[in-house]
This record gives sequence, C-alpha cells and structure tokens, in this order.
Amino acid sequence: MNNTCPTCGAVYNVAAKDIGRRIRCKKCQTGLTVTDAGLALDEPPPPTASGPRPPPPPRPVEEMDDLDDRPRRPPARGGMAFDPLKVFNDFGGVASLLFGFGAFLVIVFLFQPIIGNAAVSRAEGTRERMDLEWSAQERKLRKDGKSQPDIDAAREKFDKDHDRLRVEEAAAYERVSTKRARWFEMYGMMFGFLFLMAGSLGYMMPGQTTVRRILGTVVLGAQMLIIFLVFGVGGGCGGGGVPGVKG
Repeated sequence: MNNTCPTCGAVYNVAAKDIGRRIRCKKCQTGLTVTDAGLALDEPPPPTASGPRPPPPPRPVEEMDDLDDRPRRPPARGGMAFDPLKVFNDFGGVASLLFGFGAFLVIVFLFQPIIGNAAVSRAEGTRERMDLEWSAQERKLRKDGKSQPDIDAAREKFDKDHDRLRVEEAAAYERVSTKRARWFEMYGMMFGFLFLMAGSLGYMMPGQTTVRRILGTVVLGAQMLIIFLVFGVGGGCGGGGVPGVKG
C-alpha cells in the first residue's frame, strides 16, 4: 500500500482500516484520500440529481502518524532485549565491582601464607621420612651385629642414594621463600582491604537494597575491628612496630 503523499512525498502510517479517510497533507496541505492502493489525490464526488454536495472536510492529519516525524527504532527481535547496563546496576553497580574485587584479593592473599607453610611442611616431611627409613635400616644393621664403621658406611651410602643434601636444601629454600613472600602478601592484603572498604561504603549509599546496606555495614565494621586488633593491640603485623622507627 502506497503511504507517501503524491505531491511532496511525505510518509504516513496508513493501513487497511484507514481506507476511505480523507486527510490533508501536513507538509504541502494537499487533500488526500486513503484508497485500496494507498494515498491518492482527493477528488470531489460526482454531482447528483439533487445538486452537488460539498465534500466532507478532510480529517486532520493528526489522526494518522507521520512516519517522517517518528523516531527511527531498530526492528524488534524475538525475546526480551538484554541491557547490560541495567543488569550491572541491578547487581549493585560499581560498589559490587569494588566489593567483589576486594574480597577476591583478601581471599587470595589470606591463603598465600597457608600455602607457603604447607610447602615448607611438605619439604620437611620428605626429610623426616628419610630419617625414619634410615632409623629402620640402622636398627636392622645393629641387630645383624654390624660394626660402627659398617653402619657409618651404610649411612653414607643411604644419604647419597636418597640425595639428602638436595632434600635439606629444598626444605631451607621453602622456609626462606615463605618469609620473603610475606612482604608481597601484606601489600596484596592491604589493597584487598581498601577495595573491600570502598565497596562496603558504596553498599551503604542511598539507592542500594537493604541486604547490601546490612552487608556493607557488617563488613566495614569487621574491617575496622581487624585493623584495630592488628595495629592497635598487636603493634603491627610483625608484632614489633614499624621497622626503622625508634621510640
């Protein structure tokens, strides 16, 4: 169906239900009629025996939508439209992003010392297992009546076969590595607390849900308590105050 004005080309939203309507173009003021084929120039009806009747006045064009004046919208797709920004705001926005990242850092760097200590325990466990194996072998040698020089030679061979020196070095390396990593872990924990604190403050702002406000308040209070216990009561993470500062 033609939906353009034959005179100026203005586009209107016409449908089958509009057939028979007479309008006037809003742009060129031309009289138009909606026919089966679409918009056509308005023509007065033929005269009757009783005399010509004036045609009814054209209806105002406002009864039809001018497609040229309507905002263009993309064609609708099947299903509900996904709005990432709305979903992001529904989940708390920037506050949730800061809170989640801070919680991630705190959890990671909280478990780093535990993992380091586990590595030290594993290396020391290997050495202790070697000691138990040698103790069992030494008891057998003594039971068999071997002399001390024979036992010493067997001990030397046992240590060489099991590479005791490497095992001792591995245990010492793990202990030193765990101590050195403590500096990096404390920095990571500090940044985690800062992000978590910023996220908690964001949760306490107006516009957040009641659950998020309660969560932000509880987490922020817990952080303040931990900081007070570590630095106020414990005198710092190392228990010895700030290095290099006297008094």
